[in-house]
Amino acid sequence: MRTFDIVIIGSGIAGGFLARQLRLACPDLGVLVLEAAEAMEDYKVGESTVEVAANYMVRRLNLGTYLYQHQLPKNGLRFFFDSPGKDLPLPRMSEIGSDHMPFHPSFQLERARLERDLVTMNRAAGAEVELGAKVVDVAIDGRGRHTVVYEQGGERREVACRWVCDASGRRHVLFRKLGVKVHKEARLNTAAAWGRYRGVAGLDAVTDAAWRSRARYTSRHLSTNHFMYDGYWIWFIPLAGDLMSVGVVFDKDRIGAGNAPAGALPGPRTRAEFERFLGAHRAARELLEGAELEDFQSYAHLPYHADRYFSTDRYAVTGEAGAFTDPFYSPGSDFIATANEFITQMILSDVRGDRAGFEERVAAYDAYYRFKYDSTLRLYERMYPVFGSFELYRLKYLLDFNNYYNLVVWPFMADRVTDVGWIREELRFTDLVLRALSTMGEHFASLASDLRARGEYFAQNEGRFANGLNGVAQLETRLGPAIDERFRREQVDRAYGSVFAALVERRLGERGLSDRARLVSELPLPQVLVFRDITPERLARLLQRIGERMTKELREELPDAGIERIELGASGVISVTGPAEGTRAHADALSRARALWDASAGSLAHIAL
Repeated sequence: MRTFDIVIIGSGIAGGFLARQLRLACPDLGVLVLEAAEAMEDYKVGESTVEVAANYMVRRLNLGTYLYQHQLPKNGLRFFFDSPGKDLPLPRMSEIGSDHMPFHPSFQLERARLERDLVTMNRAAGAEVELGAKVVDVAIDGRGRHTVVYEQGGERREVACRWVCDASGRRHVLFRKLGVKVHKEARLNTAAAWGRYRGVAGLDAVTDAAWRSRARYTSRHLSTNHFMYDGYWIWFIPLAGDLMSVGVVFDKDRIGAGNAPAGALPGPRTRAEFERFLGAHRAARELLEGAELEDFQSYAHLPYHADRYFSTDRYAVTGEAGAFTDPFYSPGSDFIATANEFITQMILSDVRGDRAGFEERVAAYDAYYRFKYDSTLRLYERMYPVFGSFELYRLKYLLDFNNYYNLVVWPFMADRVTDVGWIREELRFTDLVLRALSTMGEHFASLASDLRARGEYFAQNEGRFANGLNGVAQLETRLGPAIDERFRREQVDRAYGSVFAALVERRLGERGLSDRARLVSELPLPQVLVFRDITPERLARLLQRIGERMTKELREELPDAGIERIELGASGVISVTGPAEGTRAHADALSRARALWDASAGSLAHIAL
């Protein structure tokens, strides 16, 4: 029986990346990759990568040259918003996107080609990769060697190993053999259908001069393009060669049969339904004119999770073999990068014979990975009814994008993610983070319902443009190997305060409220969590507290004015009690109070406009 240090089940990007990382990190390790497919030709969804995965591919896997030579650079995420009748031409749709390539690279991956190339690269690096090798049995021995049985070319073969890593995707080979339950996620009820088209002219073929100049002629084609609707979204993702990935993800609770809003189609399940669905949207229909659908796939349900991902019995899962949330922000490859970083560090610790360190890593990494799943899921929970409104989603994206760069990308780039001490510190705030995500989700969903009832849900869906990069411009020179924890905390409070103040302004109709420094400074994250309901009464109490602080400041600044109280009312009304009206003292106090109240917060919600 042949013996290896690690057997990896599956040679998709999760398994292929892991094999490459292990060989680069420790060339003495014996790595065997068992791939059930005879050839790496299967078209897989998950082509779009974001910053964590890109950093992992370039910095950890040394694939930068390969990616720029054989795949496509990505021009960030881009979002378009339509009319209720789904009949706006593309240049008239409101848009969120960049006007230049983002400062951190990311890529669009033609998966089949990349996975074929990974087989070649991994073999050249010393890993053994067996194609047409279907794993039929796994026996885990926590005290000795594991046994993996596979069938290849009509023969049954058996190998021994110290580690088993499952990268088999939704087949869940290892969990099925071990009897580990994979839970169908009930909090987010989404499904997807997608295919690849050949002959799509692409967004850059649109010749409208004003529309092209609005984004400074940057390539919209290279973006992950989202067409946003109430309860679903449509993606257009370019692939190397003459291919375009096009898909639909929909909330079955909102777009399922009998649940769809007036005029909406049921979510597509078959190829014919998929083509009809796309054809009902003017922008998608015009982009696909003359294109040919090459293939079609669908998933009846997207999110799922397990109770455990890494074990001290020396097995682990990566990629979709363990969990999946939603493809909206393209997090799948980020999960792969994180899991592979963890697995590599666990294996290296085990190989060094550091049993205590190994067990410590397994416990910390597993807890953090479960937290990562839960926090990512809450980004999307209750959000599908928000997606169709430019006005609402612009604020949602500001918050999510800022938090992603600050709380996710930065620690990964600084190699903190595998630091057990750092993870323990982060896990102390698990409840705070999850409550923040859920609380903001509730506020967004409530405002969406409110705007829908007012007939204002689609009010800003035509002719608007927001530069998505402006909300993270302050992080561009900060991201790197050194982390500034104070700055990170300030950015969290700034993001939540800016967005929450904008929600309060819109919900209560208090125009001009959201860029007042005095108000935004009173809304750090902990205070936002206390502000459970957006009501006039809650706002009045907040304004009272701000007025009391201004009163104290102005008494110190103008000690002879006789100021008793500064009051802030609805619609920006300010009153000063104490000095008699008409006197110089009253005028000076009122002028100074107004200056304090009118001071700009530099709100992210306004910068991004």
